[in-house]
Amino acid sequence: MSYNEEHIFQLILEKLSGDISDEDNQYLEQAAREDPNVRRCLEELEGARDVAGPDFMNDLHNERAWSSVLSLLQADQEKKPAMTLVTADETPVVNTQETSSGKPHARNRWWLAAAVILLIAAGGYWLLGGRSAFIHDDAIAKNTNGIPLWGDMKLLLDNGDTIRLSGKADADINTKAALLHPGAGQLSFTTGKQRKGWNTLYVPTGKDYKVVLSDGSIVHLNAFSRLRFPFSFDGKTREVYLDGEAYFDIAANASQPFIVHTAQTSVRVLGTSFNVNAYSDSLVVTSLVEGSVITKVEESEGLVLKPGMESICRKGYSQQTGTFDEAITLAWRKGEYVYYNKPLGTLDAILLHWYGKQLFFEDPLLANKMLTGVIERNQPVTDFLESLDKTSGITYRITDDKIYLRSK
Repeated sequence: MSYNEEHIFQLILEKLSGDISDEDNQYLEQAAREDPNVRRCLEELEGARDVAGPDFMNDLHNERAWSSVLSLLQADQEKKPAMTLVTADETPVVNTQETSSGKPHARNRWWLAAAVILLIAAGGYWLLGGRSAFIHDDAIAKNTNGIPLWGDMKLLLDNGDTIRLSGKADADINTKAALLHPGAGQLSFTTGKQRKGWNTLYVPTGKDYKVVLSDGSIVHLNAFSRLRFPFSFDGKTREVYLDGEAYFDIAANASQPFIVHTAQTSVRVLGTSFNVNAYSDSLVVTSLVEGSVITKVEESEGLVLKPGMESICRKGYSQQTGTFDEAITLAWRKGEYVYYNKPLGTLDAILLHWYGKQLFFEDPLLANKMLTGVIERNQPVTDFLESLDKTSGITYRITDDKIYLRSK
């Protein structure tokens, strides 16, 4: 049986703080008995708490703590996993307010993970080896880039504080850097005096969300994506960093070009509308709807795109250009994924990003079966699977996070 990592991690934190219910404690103990990765994670964190003493649960850290613990929970049982540790002086400690009961706000509770990394790193204690180690951020970047599999959108501020965004219209949230205005499906903000620094917006599995930047540009993020951006563009350029997929509607400003960075490319614009699909580090597709953009790979001169064109950047190859169909490429903005004459195996990514489930073929040849259709994000994944059953002679079975397909 597999377990949801974020839920298990939350239960571990509650157990460490002595705030776990009897029912949840029984569930956690069962998970530890059945899953050696859960058991190892629990044992190591309890050991770290015992070493650190009573202040263990009072120290807080940033997003990287969650990614680090995930590497324990998701570790390959046949291999010794790599644990990312961060020195105490690399990232500022998060300061959160407490309720009258002395307990952290619910939206900040899992941030208690910070103590794990902060104290272990400071004491030279390596969870998986009992020795000092320092591994750079690219190790955790190969995990989920900090993007939550489920739950609300999250905004990680430059000072390390995290804010959960429900996606509904909520009351304004005051921070030192900006006054946040959470709306229905989007976030806008008014910059404050301490507005410098980078913030990261995380959109989890199965959701989409918009953010209105300080210049009026609007970024619409697809599921399982993140955008790194400042509250104010004060330099000669306006720059953001994208992992995942997003549609950009950029406010024109000839004196301050807008640049979108991905793992492989940079897209430079003045004022335009375009889509960037950068879910994979090895493939980035930029599709221009309106205006003009230049897509660059490293030090290349770049390609100029016209509306209706897209650039395709595959790692290790020169950029290519082609045309695209807006009805297909931009369908995700309406909560739809349109596929036309595509191999069934290529749907694995969308099922993971929208439903958190991996696709497996009990009959390997099925992965090459060509299909045409539409997947609706707001409908159960079983609707899509039942359609396969009726139209393509493919039956399925579902476990917690996997879908198995085979021919009838």
